[in-house]
Amino acid sequence: MRVKATILAGLVLGLSGQLVAAEVDVDAAIEYRQGVYRAMEWNLSELAAQVQGRRDFDAADFERRAGRIAFLSGILLEGFADKRSARGNEVDTRASYRIWQQKARFEEMMGEMQARSRALHEAARQADAVDQLRPQLGRLAQSCKACHDKYRD
Repeated sequence: MRVKATILAGLVLGLSGQLVAAEVDVDAAIEYRQGVYRAMEWNLSELAAQVQGRRDFDAADFERRAGRIAFLSGILLEGFADKRSARGNEVDTRASYRIWQQKARFEEMMGEMQARSRALHEAARQADAVDQLRPQLGRLAQSCKACHDKYRD
């Protein structure tokens, strides 16, 4: 009888440990994507300041930041892999449940943002004036806004 109780207790503890790990994973997914978004915002705000004339244009800095955005856009979808992360246990999120209901459309919009990020980075490699980069940055910002309007609460 004592052996059965010990085995049962072990199973209960093991399962509860898995449940805690699952909760942590949901919050970790939210924290991951929020961290990527914060890094993207950090770099985008600096690029915007340069194209708007609030900061001096620095071609090397612009290219470096555009490269970061292109990289970050490519790893962002990992944070949306698990539909349970639509809501966190401990971490708040503004991600809409529609992301997981309309997964194909969401991924399509993310793909467009990724393509525009890469195009901006390529333009930054070749540009010698900020005026050449303004339209590319504007298109990237439009794709960000379109997704936020549809998939952020």
